[in-house]
Amino acid sequence: MRLWHGRFTLGQGIENTTVNILKGIIWTKRLFLLSVFIYFAFSCFAYDIELYSEQVSWQFEQLFNLVFCSLNYRNKEDLSRDMKVLIQRLSKTKPFNEVVERIRVYYINLSREEENTILKRTQGFPPLKVRQDFLDGISAYLKSNYKLIIIDASGFSSCAELSSIDKTSLIILGRRRYKNEHSFARGFLHELGHSLGLRDECVNCQELCPAGPPNCAPTKEEAKRWWGKLVGSVPRVHYIRGCCGDKDYIRPTIASLMNDPDKAEDFGPVNERYLKNILEGLSKK
Repeated sequence: MRLWHGRFTLGQGIENTTVNILKGIIWTKRLFLLSVFIYFAFSCFAYDIELYSEQVSWQFEQLFNLVFCSLNYRNKEDLSRDMKVLIQRLSKTKPFNEVVERIRVYYINLSREEENTILKRTQGFPPLKVRQDFLDGISAYLKSNYKLIIIDASGFSSCAELSSIDKTSLIILGRRRYKNEHSFARGFLHELGHSLGLRDECVNCQELCPAGPPNCAPTKEEAKRWWGKLVGSVPRVHYIRGCCGDKDYIRPTIASLMNDPDKAEDFGPVNERYLKNILEGLSKK
């Protein structure tokens, strides 16, 4: 044991003890302030996220969140105008028209520097990769899952993850792909359908996902189990060949937003039933 050398008096002992106590207090305060800084650094979202004002209704409990994010937009006004087109179309489309006041809509207007650090173009699918801490930050801010919708003002590619209503997933809209606002809005609904679990009903398209419920059956027998009770009793519902890029698969309607969004105006009875069921399922939780 190493001892302190030199004369040691009672006064010196008290003085040294007092100094040590003060040093301990200072270090304790520093550690406390550091922990507070770390807490807020990781719990507060570092980017400009705002609630879409034209759609706010706090008297209803929210069902799920849509978060729009800009890419290559010249200004905030252009993004707001495009968002308005999409939200207005969503509010007129079954079954979302029944619950639109319970869907929280946010938007994040990134600077060009932020876009370059958060969003990276890839050669594969999806065409954009989003930094994970950005996604985690939104989750922490909302305290909930959400659908992140990136609108690329200069892009031509649109896609979405095949997901479910209770999971966070990514939607990419290439704004230049669409010839007008109507086409843009229907394209958004098509990709939103994917993010909520609906499959492609197209025949001459690349098979990006296998057949599966609720709207693309591998066989007619399977289709009968999924929507057979609607055939003959609900207009437009039949057993139509071709979906998910395979002409032998079976879809429920000739035309829907999941088949040809450029021409169709709605999701079709089978898809509307599915969407209504999952929205009601969230309401009961």
